Amino acid sequence: MMELHQRFSKVLLLTGALAMLALAPACSPPQIDPSKKTIPTDSDQWQKELGPTLEQLPESDQQLLSRYMLRMKLSEAYESGAMPRTTIKQALIQQREYERLHPNNPTGQKSPIATNQHALTAKYPVALLPVKSSDSDSLNQVKLQFMLSNHGDIAIQSFKGTLTMQDIHLKQGKSFSVPLTDFDPPIKPEQSGKIIIESSIEDINVMRAIRNTKDMTIEITEGTLVLEDGQKIKFGESLVK
Repeated sequence: MMELHQRFSKVLLLTGALAMLALAPACSPPQIDPSKKTIPTDSDQWQKELGPTLEQLPESDQQLLSRYMLRMKLSEAYESGAMPRTTIKQALIQQREYERLHPNNPTGQKSPIATNQHALTAKYPVALLPVKSSDSDSLNQVKLQFMLSNHGDIAIQSFKGTLTMQDIHLKQGKSFSVPLTDFDPPIKPEQSGKIIIESSIEDINVMRAIRNTKDMTIEITEGTLVLEDGQKIKFGESLVK
């Protein structure tokens, strides 16, 4: 009888232990949704604080969040205290929308072409000589004379492309197409040469702007300069295909 009682006690203990194991997961604290975690304002803490959380996300969201953080890093938006905290969920929403609008540049990386374009504009600046005309003219066949300066080391042989005029009095820039123009003689370093074209201008504000070039800028936005040694300088080429 004693042996039977001992066996029964052991069964009860084992049953109780199994029951406690079965109940243990239910008693553990609920898992925190990783999408609700905030991104530290200090980008130096991202790896340390977000590493384990990143592993809980689906692979596609991991990549999306990585591109978001790289975009923020490149834009220098995340410096200590620079902007309020954003949750991972909010970051994913923002990044999806950003990539929808910029499918060819998901990280917002600045293309070297932008820097090169500014350098070329400074190296080969263009100015417009003022044009005289009447305010009453609504349609003008105007002869425009642009001055192309050469701050490079090699003479300029020819140019073909587009010049764009910007002025504080114009809502948008005005572009002028320039056919192939050969310079005879070539424009030597630290000298200037003329580009002459004819254009029909209907906008009276454009007419006023080209008569007073005080607040005007002219840039080569597209085209090719051919130097005397045969080298070709390209303007406005995009690196994103």
